[in-house]
Amino acid sequence: MDGNRKLMAAGSSQRQGVRAFAKSMTDRISDLPDGVAHHILSFLAIADLTRFGCVSKRCKQLYLSTPSLDIDVFSDAHMVSCFKQLLSSLDRFLWMHRGVNKIQRFRIYWDDFCLDDFLEPDFLEDATFRLMTWIHNAVSCNVEVLEVDIRMMICRKRQPLFPLSVFLCGSLKSLFLNMGRILLKAPSLTSSSNIEYLELRCVCIKDEDFFKWISSSCKCIKDLHLEYLEGINNVTIESSSLKSFSFVMVADSADGACHINISGEQLEEICISWEHTLTGSRLLNIRAPNLKYLKWYGCLSMRQNLGELMCLEKAELSLMPEADDLNFLSAVLCSISRVKVLTLNHETTMALFNGGLKARLLGYVFHLCISIGSFRDILVPGMVSVFGGLHNLNTLEIKTNQWSCYRGYCSGFDMGYWGLQNLSFIHQLKEVTIELGSGSNGIQFAKYILEHAQNLKKVKIVHSPWQCNNIAEVKKSKMASNIATVVFEEYRTPR
Repeated sequence: MDGNRKLMAAGSSQRQGVRAFAKSMTDRISDLPDGVAHHILSFLAIADLTRFGCVSKRCKQLYLSTPSLDIDVFSDAHMVSCFKQLLSSLDRFLWMHRGVNKIQRFRIYWDDFCLDDFLEPDFLEDATFRLMTWIHNAVSCNVEVLEVDIRMMICRKRQPLFPLSVFLCGSLKSLFLNMGRILLKAPSLTSSSNIEYLELRCVCIKDEDFFKWISSSCKCIKDLHLEYLEGINNVTIESSSLKSFSFVMVADSADGACHINISGEQLEEICISWEHTLTGSRLLNIRAPNLKYLKWYGCLSMRQNLGELMCLEKAELSLMPEADDLNFLSAVLCSISRVKVLTLNHETTMALFNGGLKARLLGYVFHLCISIGSFRDILVPGMVSVFGGLHNLNTLEIKTNQWSCYRGYCSGFDMGYWGLQNLSFIHQLKEVTIELGSGSNGIQFAKYILEHAQNLKKVKIVHSPWQCNNIAEVKKSKMASNIATVVFEEYRTPR
């Protein structure tokens, strides 16, 4: 009997200790300012947050007033047995939250499930209905930032319509929507929106009225990003507030045709990415007199009008020009001829060097980054032709992707050849980075720069391990600049 009494006493003492600990933790949370408590609670999964709300009146108050909800369905419900519990927790929370407290940020991430139970049509239909309900509730709570990243595939036959209430929500400032096959329909063109940031990915646009709505109703929009849209080929945006625009399209979108018309006095950044296998017609019209940054990836457009980009500071061209695209490339270079910093990928660089394009197209560039593959003999004359028009260049980067020890066809031009070219920019160069690649052409060019560029401040020469003897020769060069810092770096093959 005495032993039983001791066990009971020990158990009672233990329970009292647990209750005391729980009470002390509750008191600590209760004593915290709302902002600090909400920050701590933001790390909890929604199911745990729901349990927390049952602890006390103060906890329930904090639970219901949480301004930021970040829900990862994939990590929170990786088993079917957990999934229904999670859905119930979300339903209960958002229903209690509705119309009572403001939700500042609502994010839901739902990855594609591999379990067959999650792929049944009835499940997908029920899940989609719940998602739409949650989004409706978030809108009712005057959400400001809404991020919906749903990667499960929605059945085309039951293609749901994304709630129009989201686009009409006066409090909404930012919307990110990645939801495969969800259908987007334009709200009334007479409506207004306070959206400043809009990113749409993998959605289906019903018609072109949606872009008319953006142009006419989104008077505060600053960032617009469109990726992998379905159902639409013509995008026309006219905005007086837009500052950043990006567009990504792949070959299997509709019939492959793509027509983009973008206009805005405040536009400062544009990024265009067209998959190079696109077969339909391609049209790009830009009217952005204050554009500062242009990125263009993939294929060229068949017709383009970029306007006069007099304020352009930086351009990145990672294009895949075909043999008959030289006129299109020349038109692009004419439009960006005032650019200050220009980066070209290997394919664009080769088209520039081998296509006989006019050197004056790059006359205003002061920072040029090119990728040449290697200093092949057949490439050097075209390189010289382009370099001859770089009258304002002071920073040069030459990158290579061929580091073999093979010297054939890469060793036909010495320092004497470079000296005969009278390249005017050599004497104003301040920074140079050269990746030497195979052969001696690059080494001879590097030596010429070191011995003739009197205003150099920084030089970086990247070489392969088997070029050590040649690098020793470069180090003996008589420097034209007495203030230049020269760094030699050995290329290491990535593992």
